[in-house]
This record gives sequence, C-alpha cells and structure tokens, in this order.
Amino acid sequence: MAALDWIFLAVLGASLLLGAWRGLVFELFSLAGWVLAFLAAQWFAADAGALLPLGGLEPAWRHAAGFALVFVGTVFAAGLVAWLVRKLVEAVGLRPADRALGALFGVLRGVVLLLAATLVAGWTQGTEAPWWRESRGAPVLEGALASLRPSLPQAWGGGPPLPAW
Repeated sequence: MAALDWIFLAVLGASLLLGAWRGLVFELFSLAGWVLAFLAAQWFAADAGALLPLGGLEPAWRHAAGFALVFVGTVFAAGLVAWLVRKLVEAVGLRPADRALGALFGVLRGVVLLLAATLVAGWTQGTEAPWWRESRGAPVLEGALASLRPSLPQAWGGGPPLPAW
C-alpha cells in the first residue's frame, strides 16, 4: 500500500473512532448546530455588530465581528444542547446503539472528507503526481466523484470547474 492509502485509512479510522466516541446523537446535534450557527450569523451579524461597543470601526469590520460573535455563541449553545441530549441518551440506556450509529456516521463523514480532498487534488493537478497514481484508494475516490458528477454543481461561486475524470 502506498503512503497515501495509509493516510486515507487514518482519516477514515479517526473519523470512525470520533463518531463512536461521541455517538450519533451528539454528532447530529453538533452538525445541526454548525449549520444553524452559519445561518444565524448570516441573519443577525449586522444587528450584533451594531450593538458592539467597537468605536469607529468600518461597517465591514463591525459586520465581521457581529458574524463571529453570533457564530461562536450559536455553536457554543448547540454544543451545550448536544451534551445535554447525550446525557439523556445515556440515562435511558441507549448509549451502545448511539455509539454504533455514531461510528457509521463517522465513516460517512470520513468518506465526505476524502471526496473533498480528491476534488481539491483534481483542481490543483495533484492527481497527476506519482504519489497519487501509486495509491489504490485514489482511483476509487475519483470513480466515486465521477459517479456523483451529475448531482454536483459545475462550479461554486466562480470557483474552478470540476476535474474531468
């Protein structure tokens, strides 16, 4: 196995272990918290920035500070809720099932991370490097991205187009 394959396995293994350790309930609440934090920061950044006592800062800096404040506060609150729900799952006795499903979620997250890394490698011509070509896992990831191509946007916000696999 090539070194890149060991890295792929390490990413999948670490994500699996993290998912099993945290459990599905905590992982889902955390994920929802990050999405909610991003949306809340989009909606309330200007209002939060206006309330901050930051003197004569430019509006863009006030908006950025408000965005950061709302984002971090929402992630913190969601993490607290996730922790409380995890404690409830433990009290009910569903922790083993929660951990097993969390491990499955972790594997799925690891696959998404590896697909994203493959996409970036394709954009940067990293897929032409010898270390990439020696890998047994890289063609599998490229094939998975090729099969997902119809459901992916051609470019994100003016970003580079999808690599041609």
